[in-house]
Amino acid sequence: MAPKGNDMDTLEHIPFYDHHAHALYHEALWRAAPLGAYFTEAYDPVIQQRFAQDTLFFRRSMRDLGELYGCEPTAEAITDTRLRHDYAELCAELLSQANIQHLLIDDGFWPERLWSVEESRARLPLPVRRVVRIENELEKLLAHHDTSESLLSALDGILREAGQSAAGFKSIIAYRTGLDIASSSVPEQERSFERARREGGQLNEKSLLDAALLLGLRIAAELRLPVQFHTGYGDPDLDMRLANPLHLRSVIERPELADLKVVLLHCYPYVREAGYLASVYRGVHLDLGLTVPYTSVASMRGAFREALHLSPVSKVLISSDAQRTPELYWLAARWARRSLGQALRQTVEDGDLSSAESQWAAERILWHNANELYAR
Repeated sequence: MAPKGNDMDTLEHIPFYDHHAHALYHEALWRAAPLGAYFTEAYDPVIQQRFAQDTLFFRRSMRDLGELYGCEPTAEAITDTRLRHDYAELCAELLSQANIQHLLIDDGFWPERLWSVEESRARLPLPVRRVVRIENELEKLLAHHDTSESLLSALDGILREAGQSAAGFKSIIAYRTGLDIASSSVPEQERSFERARREGGQLNEKSLLDAALLLGLRIAAELRLPVQFHTGYGDPDLDMRLANPLHLRSVIERPELADLKVVLLHCYPYVREAGYLASVYRGVHLDLGLTVPYTSVASMRGAFREALHLSPVSKVLISSDAQRTPELYWLAARWARRSLGQALRQTVEDGDLSSAESQWAAERILWHNANELYAR
């Protein structure tokens, strides 16, 4: 594989603090998984097998991975070459090549199929910490309680205990009932709880989910932990209309949450909205993971520019949101640096930043902002 370089133009000398990612597949699953499934958020097998290969992300990545593996830039050649590697060594090597030097894992995604945080920590050559997904902890408790009050009390204890060692909390409520969070009465929560117990399956009861989230936010504020929110683009079970981060204003403006640190993940296509929130609310930060590297080069470069229209440089972060296969971490870091470098060169040409300030901005966005935000 090609060695890691030190090219100032691609910012490879700056370490990457990957503050939002998921774990890697267990080896047998990795060896069996088709390459094309990694390049789309779609569940539809026709999309995965037929149309994902026609995206700009896939086409660009085949050339990148051909360069990485020293083979023809085709899915067939790349698949053949990658599967000849020792899996554990490949995972460690690609994260090292990506110069990822700290990794935060949301372990609420496919926990049976992916390495645990402990396994990741043991197998990867960098510090790994956990981010606690609030909705997952709630769902684990649901069947063991008879009232919403008992359930929420138990969640309180779980989150307080987990928060002692976790890097932060995360919410995927955007996927469930949306980001327009509201308080509800105890009777409303109890009715919501009873419906959830009766219906089973994925928890989609708004009053109960909102109550659990507000509880988690209060605990996070007390423990001084950041809370990540999925916003914008994601899996197809997401209603994008409800994932606009502007819906979170009612939460951000609560007096008891004045010191809460919120990280708006992904943001596409709501990057300007997220940048506005970061510009006027002291606790709000924004992240461009998934936007990078799943969209076009122009989109990635444009997302950094749009984030910086209003947001302070010190509030912009980048993550991989990678999972399952080590190539996704490598690709995300590669294009985070390249598109950020391109966007910052434009700020110098426009007179927004000096050359020295653009270097400072790159170091803030790739490393220092997250390193400070998640410090314990």
